[in-house]
Amino acid sequence: MEKVYIAAGGTGGHINAALSVGEEFSSDFDVHYVSGLRYLDIKLFVNVDVTHIKSQPLRTKNPIKLSLNLLKNFYSFFQLYWKFLTNRPKAVIGAGGYVCGPTLMAAKLLLIPIFIIEQNAVMGLTNRLLAKVANLIFLNFKNTKGLEATDKKIRVVGNPIRREIQFPKTLESNTLNILVFGGSLGAAQINEVIFQIIERGFEFPVKIVHQVGKDGLKNIQVPEGIAYEQLEYIDDMQQAYANSHIIIARSGASTVSELRVVKRPTIIIPFPHATDNHQYYNALNLKEENLFPVEILDYNKSVDELSKEVYDALIRLRNARDWERVSASSETPAAELIKNEILSYVRNK
Repeated sequence: MEKVYIAAGGTGGHINAALSVGEEFSSDFDVHYVSGLRYLDIKLFVNVDVTHIKSQPLRTKNPIKLSLNLLKNFYSFFQLYWKFLTNRPKAVIGAGGYVCGPTLMAAKLLLIPIFIIEQNAVMGLTNRLLAKVANLIFLNFKNTKGLEATDKKIRVVGNPIRREIQFPKTLESNTLNILVFGGSLGAAQINEVIFQIIERGFEFPVKIVHQVGKDGLKNIQVPEGIAYEQLEYIDDMQQAYANSHIIIARSGASTVSELRVVKRPTIIIPFPHATDNHQYYNALNLKEENLFPVEILDYNKSVDELSKEVYDALIRLRNARDWERVSASSETPAAELIKNEILSYVRNK
C-alpha cells in the first residue's frame, strides 16, 4: 500500500488536525506520523505509527541555543531523509509545529510532493518558510497574514477537526451549563478567572465543567447552587460540547474550528503570548463570520477585571438564549477537501 507521512507537534490543534487528515487517508494509504518529544506529542499520538524526532524551534536570541537547535534539526532532517528514501511516500503533509521543518525539507529534497496546513489567521515562521517550496497550501482563514491571497497554490478549506465533533442538539435544562477550557494544556489566566466567578456565585443554578490542564488541578470552595467538575483533560469533547449552553475558551485554531461546528455562544480570552498574536486574529475572524454569538475579551486586563467581564457576559448570553436559534451547516469537512486536493495533485503530477 502507498504511504503518506503527516507531521505535527506541540499543540493539540496541530496534532488533532494531523490525526483528522490521517483518518481521511487511512482507507486508501498506509499513514505514518512524525512528531516531536513534547507532552502532547507523546500523549496524543497513541496507537498509531509515529516517529518522534528531536527537532527544535529556531526562534531564539540565544546564539548557543540556536546552534544546538540547528544541530538537532539537521540530525532530524537526515533521519527523515533516510526514512523517506527507503519508504518513498506518495506525499508528506505538515499540519503545524516546528517539527514540520526538517520533515518537509527532507521530502522536498527527494522530490516528494509536500503540502502544508496553516490553521491560524497569522502564518507561523515554519510555514512561511515552507510556503515558498510547498506544492499546495491549505488555509483555515481566507485572510491569513503572511501570504499573498493570489498565490495559485492556496486552497481555503477550513481546518481539519476530529470526525466525532458534530453540531449537537439543543440542551434542554433549567441549569446553565458552562464549558471552560484553555486549550489542550489548560490556561492559568482562565483558571483564575473561573475560580473568582465560582467564589462570587450565581442567583440561578449553574453547572461548570472546567478543563484546567496539566498540573492545574486545585481544591476550591464551591458555593451552593453551583455544580463544579474539574478535569485535567477532556477526552470526549463532543459530549462536553453537547452538554454545554455557553463556552469559555482560548482561540487556538483547533478550538475555533470546532466552535464553528458546535455553534455554542462563546466567550473568548485569546492567549496573550501567542506567536504574532495569532489567537486574537483567529477570534476576530470567527466573530466576523457571524455564525453564533462570540464575545472577545481583552487578555491584557487583570484577572479581577476579566472575572467581572466574563460574569457579565454569562448573564447576557444566558438571557439571550442564542443556543436555541442556531443550526448545523452542511459544509464538506476540511480533511476530506485536503485529501481530494492532494490526490488530484499527485495523480496529475
